[in-house]
Amino acid sequence: MKTTIFAMLLMQSLCLTAQTPRQDAADTISAVWTLDRCIEYAMTHATDIRKKRVEADNARQDRGAAMGGFMPSVSASVGAQFSWGRNVDPETNTYNTITTFNNSYSVGGSLTLFDGAQTWNAFRKARLNVRRSDNALAIARDEKAIEVMEKYVDVVYNEASLRIAEDKLNDSRALLEKTRRMEELGEKGYPDVAQIEAQVAEDEYNVEHLRTAAEKAMVELEKTMGIPPGSQSSSSPRCGVSLAGIEGIDDPTYTPLQEAGGLGSWLLLASEYNLASARLDHKIACGRLWPSISIGGGISTGYYKNLSSDALGTSFSRQMKDNLGEYVYASLTIPLFNFSAIKNVKKARNNIRLAEIEREETRLNVSSDYRQALIDRDGYMKEVALMERKVTSDSIAHHLNTRKYEEGMLSTFDLHTSAQTLHNSRVRLLQTRLMVEIKKRLVEYYCD
Repeated sequence: MKTTIFAMLLMQSLCLTAQTPRQDAADTISAVWTLDRCIEYAMTHATDIRKKRVEADNARQDRGAAMGGFMPSVSASVGAQFSWGRNVDPETNTYNTITTFNNSYSVGGSLTLFDGAQTWNAFRKARLNVRRSDNALAIARDEKAIEVMEKYVDVVYNEASLRIAEDKLNDSRALLEKTRRMEELGEKGYPDVAQIEAQVAEDEYNVEHLRTAAEKAMVELEKTMGIPPGSQSSSSPRCGVSLAGIEGIDDPTYTPLQEAGGLGSWLLLASEYNLASARLDHKIACGRLWPSISIGGGISTGYYKNLSSDALGTSFSRQMKDNLGEYVYASLTIPLFNFSAIKNVKKARNNIRLAEIEREETRLNVSSDYRQALIDRDGYMKEVALMERKVTSDSIAHHLNTRKYEEGMLSTFDLHTSAQTLHNSRVRLLQTRLMVEIKKRLVEYYCD
């Protein structure tokens, strides 16, 4: 399934390493939360996945209930009645004033022979709904895998950005100390020191802001995975993040969506199921306009006793045998006029047209999303190469500008601009690399 593909492809490039104290090697291994582990946890604990599993089980129960429509219905009844005052004597069928006790027993059954194929089509729809629910579960699992991947990458991005900001803060602090020493030697003035102090304060603010963003990203990842609040590190990916193995991205060849099995994807299959369900609803609605034929039969018996008379009546066993009756029947029901049933047929026909339009819309959306993912993937892969060159150039330029600043050939403002340019380039390169990973996985999702 695509969930496994996501995990196998990203587990080599992205890794969450827990920041718990290292007690031994076993504890360290158990604290590692790779992407595949996060996805696996979400597949078991995420609330939307668990709801889809229950809905799939309900669909199977509905299929069993629809299968019962082919079975005959059998019922039994037992009744007891005390009568006093003026009533009908069952022995003489005349009115009198006595107290009696009546006990009745009956068993009956019926079977529908023909109902316009309503029962058959209802069973077919229930059987189709089982496949629809399984397909919906697969869609939910794939969408959850993509959502976990995106939240995971957000954590990677925020943690890596935090480390870049911390490196910049360390460089600014080192530059501040050097500028202060140069001020003591008379090579720099106090305005230069104040400018560097402002830069350090700005970098400290950025570090705290990114630390908060990283913590929020981790909370979002835990919520997406279905981790309860307050979980300990052994059951929660409370971790630092390291980015490794992101270089050397392969350039996958273009594969048309039709050739890649896109038409068999879960989203397209769901639209096909919706159309098939609408057609079955139309057949069921038409079946209500057809005659129905049913047969049935049963047996009944009873016991009667006059409580106002001291005479010994007929025994219970004898009355049960003497009062035993049997019956069979056949019923033909012809609907002559049913205005609501006629309107339901027209409505079901409209629902078929609506399902066909939605199927076409789904095809267009999936094809468009797939093509956009391809364009984004190829574009970001080209941007990675360009940004790597830019980061290398900005790094060299900043190193040379630092030397020029130390020699008094560059102002503090120009040095700050150079440092900020390098920082922005490193962050943009990180973001572009992560976007390549996301878009590649989206292409895999649509191509299956």
